[in-house]
Amino acid sequence: MDPEKRVTKAVDQAQSILARYVEPGPRDCEKTISELMDVLDDEAVVEAIEDTKMEKPTPEQLAELKWLSKLARTEDWSEVVKSKEEAETRILDLQEKAKIE
Repeated sequence: MDPEKRVTKAVDQAQSILARYVEPGPRDCEKTISELMDVLDDEAVVEAIEDTKMEKPTPEQLAELKWLSKLARTEDWSEVVKSKEEAETRILDLQEKAKIE
């Protein structure tokens, strides 16, 4: 599941838990908090939130990665990088590798 869908699903679940809590009748604060923790403190949800905060690589970075990958005779890193920071690191690594080749 992609990060945005995972975060949306978790928010929907949390809203449902809160909706049940505010309905008339008896309330169980501990149970509600426990249910919210189960939904929001899930490792996959936390990672998805971090992924959505990450800045995506720019088209220029991806093009440079593709070109440098060919030049350094290595796998195409433009297909696997997920952030601007990671792209920049890979670009520097490939520039060094291309100099050696």
